[in-house]
Amino acid sequence: MPLPDPNVENLVDALRLSNKPNIIVEGRDDEIIYGTLVERLGRFDVGFFSAGSKDTLLHLYEELSDCENSGDFRHAPVAFIADQDMWLFRGIPNQYDDIIWTEGYSIENDLYAHVKLRDRVGNKVEYDQTIDAISMWFAYKVEEYLEKNPPEKTFESIRDEEHVDVAHRLNRIVPLDKTTLSPDLEFLPSDHERVREIRRVYHLQLRGKLLFELLVRFLNKPKQGFQNATVSYQGLYNDAITVPESDLLFSRLEDEVREKLIGQKQKIASQTPTS
Repeated sequence: MPLPDPNVENLVDALRLSNKPNIIVEGRDDEIIYGTLVERLGRFDVGFFSAGSKDTLLHLYEELSDCENSGDFRHAPVAFIADQDMWLFRGIPNQYDDIIWTEGYSIENDLYAHVKLRDRVGNKVEYDQTIDAISMWFAYKVEEYLEKNPPEKTFESIRDEEHVDVAHRLNRIVPLDKTTLSPDLEFLPSDHERVREIRRVYHLQLRGKLLFELLVRFLNKPKQGFQNATVSYQGLYNDAITVPESDLLFSRLEDEVREKLIGQKQKIASQTPTS
């Protein structure tokens, strides 16, 4: 089924016409991972939509919540799944409690952690040195974010936050064939405890796309034994979701999605007038 345009109006229209439960995720990059979840739930039993962005997903969630409260229209049960991103360090706003959130920074983090992808790297010393460097930079970005968005600051949605730019490519942070931070990178020393904490649980707290970018870099090194092949992001995702250890991740997601859909179905039934 083709995905609708990633905007709230089109998604609302799609859900209005749906006659089966639906799962809404953030971005199309996640479809490879969440496709396994859809298969487990039954591809013909649930609908699957990508909102296109976290902002759109939250807009849609708010729109449906308003519709439910006002009785504007009835829709099939919906389960939302989203990345915590920087809310991992600040906390999830109360109004979004009913969304299913990743355990780590993103769904890529959860997959990386469960499948233990670091074990595939041959030169673990250089790999870990690079993780050390990225952790120092990322700790600085977390502190910058928290300074702009302190815990006591209240906000209604992600649109009220002051953002920091963490969407750097790996080569901008740690140059190719280096294990130290680029001298051109914006960086200030961070609290040592923050750096230690991020480094200790880097698999959950560093931006997941960076971790996969780092894997692609190291697994494509000739000394890794891949001289005649190229490791890609899609290849890593496709491989990781088939590893037995990934079952723990998908079992958790499946259980939470089923629980949300059942709860939604009961809520809709209780609001439906009886003849």
